[in-house]
Formats: sequence, C-alpha cells, structure tokens
Amino acid sequence: MQRRGLPGATPAVTTWLLGMTLLIGLAARVSADEPWLGPYSGPSRDDVDASTLDGKVLCGYQGWFNTPGDGWGSGFVHWGRGLESPDRRHFTVDLWPDVSEYAPEDLCDIPGLKMPDGSPARLYSAFRKGPVLTHFRWMREYGIDGVFLSRFAGEAADKNRARHVNQVLANVREGCHREGRVWAMMLDLSVGRGLPTKAVMDDWKFLCDQVRVREDSRYLRHQGKPVVLLWGLGFQDRPWTPEQGEELVRFFKEDTKYGGVYLIGGIDPHWRTLKGASRRDPAWSAIYRSFDAISPWDAGRYRDDASMDRLRKDVWEGDIAELKPLGKGYMPTAFPGFSWDNLMRKKRGTTRIPRREGEFFWRQFAIFRDLGVRTVFVGMFDEVDEGTAIYKVTNSPPVGPYFLTYEGMPPDWYLRLTGAATRMIRGEIAASPKIPADLRSTLP
Repeated sequence: MQRRGLPGATPAVTTWLLGMTLLIGLAARVSADEPWLGPYSGPSRDDVDASTLDGKVLCGYQGWFNTPGDGWGSGFVHWGRGLESPDRRHFTVDLWPDVSEYAPEDLCDIPGLKMPDGSPARLYSAFRKGPVLTHFRWMREYGIDGVFLSRFAGEAADKNRARHVNQVLANVREGCHREGRVWAMMLDLSVGRGLPTKAVMDDWKFLCDQVRVREDSRYLRHQGKPVVLLWGLGFQDRPWTPEQGEELVRFFKEDTKYGGVYLIGGIDPHWRTLKGASRRDPAWSAIYRSFDAISPWDAGRYRDDASMDRLRKDVWEGDIAELKPLGKGYMPTAFPGFSWDNLMRKKRGTTRIPRREGEFFWRQFAIFRDLGVRTVFVGMFDEVDEGTAIYKVTNSPPVGPYFLTYEGMPPDWYLRLTGAATRMIRGEIAASPKIPADLRSTLP
C-alpha cells in the first residue's frame, strides 16, 4: 500500500484490480456452499483487550497472495506474472518471505527457481489457513496486538475474487481467536472508476448480516462501538467525490441498522490544509472532520530523519493540536522502509527507502511516544510487494532475480521491534530515540 503515499502514483492494488472484471455491477455475495463465513465457534483466547484502541499497535494485513493449487483456482497472484514459465516470469515483490515455518502442503514450488542451498523456491497462499495462522502465532509470540484486515471494495464486489477475500477473512478471524489477537475491517476504496457507494455499503451489510463481524468477541471496539477504518477518501488519485464521501460517512455513523461504528478516516496527511495529495475542494474539510478518528497515510512521506522531522512539524503536531481538544482519535502510520523496484520495473535500488537496520522504523515510534500518541498503524505486516513487510523475510532469497533482504538482521527482527515499540507506546518500557541496547543485545 505504500504507493498510496506517493502523490499522483497509482495505488498498489489498483493496477491489478483494473486488469480484472471488477466493476460489472454488484456480484452475488457468498453462496450457500461457503458456510465458513458464519460466526466463529472454535478455540479462543482473549489476551489482548478488544474493547479499546488505546495503547494498541495494529498492523495492516493484506492477505492478497495466491499460488497455483491453493484451492482458489488461479496462479501466483500478487507474487508476480508468468511465474510458471522461467523464460517469461516477472516478480512484483521486492522481499522474499521466510517460509521455513510453513507446512509443506501450504507451499508451492516456482518452476526452475532455486534457493541458494539448491532447494526449490517456494511461496505461500493466504487462501490456505495454515500460513495465516502462522502469522497470528507470530503476533502473539512477539507481542503484536492485531490487525486491520484490508478489504478492497472492488474485490468484494467481484464474485470470483470475493471467494478469496472472504476465505482470508475467515482465516484471519480464526487466527485472532486462537492467538488472542484483535482485528477490525479496513475497507479500502482504492478501486477503478465507476464503483458506486452502494457497493461499499452493501459489503458492510454483508459483513454484518452474514459474517456477523460486530458480534465477534475478538473484533475491535472503541467507546463501545465496532471500529471501521475507511481508507481512501479525498486523495487526488482516487475517483470519489465529496458527495460520495459525505454519503459514506453518514451511512457508517448514522444508519439505524448498520451505522453506529467508530469510524476512522484513512486519508492524506495534509488533510487539514488540503495540500499534498489531498483534493483541493473545500468540501473535503468538513468530511475529514466528521470522522471519529484520523489515520494519516504517512508511508512514503519521508525517507530520512530530516524529512521525518519536517512531517512531525507540518503534520503530526498540528493534527494532535486540533484533534485532541475535540476528543477525536489519532492513529498515524509507521513503516519500516520501502522498495517497489520489481513492481514498477525500476532500476535496482532506485525506489528504496533504507531501513537502517530498524532505526528508521523505531524512530517513528519514538516520535509518536514523545507526542503522546496512543494508537499506531503499521503499514504493513505482509506487504512484500512494496517492501514494507515486518513479518519474517529471508536474507537468502532465490538465486537469480533481484530481491532486497533485512540487511543481515534476523528474519524476525521487525516482529521484535514492533513488539518492543508497542510496549514503548504503552509506557511499559522507557522511551528511547534509538533501538534499546538490551534489544540489540539479543542479536546473534
């Protein structure tokens, strides 16, 4: 989702969505042969408090990966194009996941591609439950509270792709129950032109009526209301109008049956001034201020300490000064680094925002702690497409294609950092502008 942070750029998923038949009207929702979308009734634990956003660090979770033979019926979706053919394949990810803890039956070989030790290069699918449950086990082990599950409006409206996103939802929900994490919906409006507001509202009705998300004990609530992150209104490169934005906000907050949510707006950081990538129409000002909380999409807005400090002064400090007296929430974005060379077919290294062995990531949390921020969105848990993933990534990727690594840091380094940063945000450990020495001392 980093692409969203680059003014004028096409959002990461939009390019892919435009290649599919997604805007052909509202497709039928889940069929009777998909009973797994009913309320969850398996083993459950409640380690993380699901009644509040306060003191939470929550990761964006894409779950948009597929592999041949995963049960959905497609190829290597979101991993690349033509991966089945060694002579024409093109990867669209810049990081390679560490799949050593996934069950063999959940992995798929890439024909003709080898790891440095000569073993087959393999990838996972989030359509299968095993990898997703592994991700949520990691969240529990490293002290990460939970996720906002990305659900793209265009995908949910497409009968075929809806099978995938609904299965991923079921996997995520089960992972949260089994590992005591929390989850909430991130309804993403990054779609091609022409999708009506009715599609977004109908999908939320489906989630309430059939999936019954509001009744799920691990679904995140705040101030007694179910939390929804509505992402994508007001950006210059999104087609939504102020009238549509007002209609959607009014539905989620005021509808007598489906409203009453705690609505977070995922919007451009310059929402107060209508600059940056925000649309200039003054009507957007009132829409932005009608949210219960603001989550500025900060990823990609800075690449070093100096530009980070400028955003602190220009955005974060002013946002808090306006929102806090109004009793509105604030959830800025932290991201570990970035790269989309493969996705955008760029020269190697030209799009990279260096991770600096985690110091870039940690410094954002240190600033948020200094500003009194109590809720942080991490973008993202699993997005290797744009190099923002924090889950386990290998430092020994397949031989041949170009991939970045975690700069020699352990595969779980960013899981460790996120868990420790969560404790810092909550005040459980001392604030530190740099990664604490005791955390670095655990390195091999």
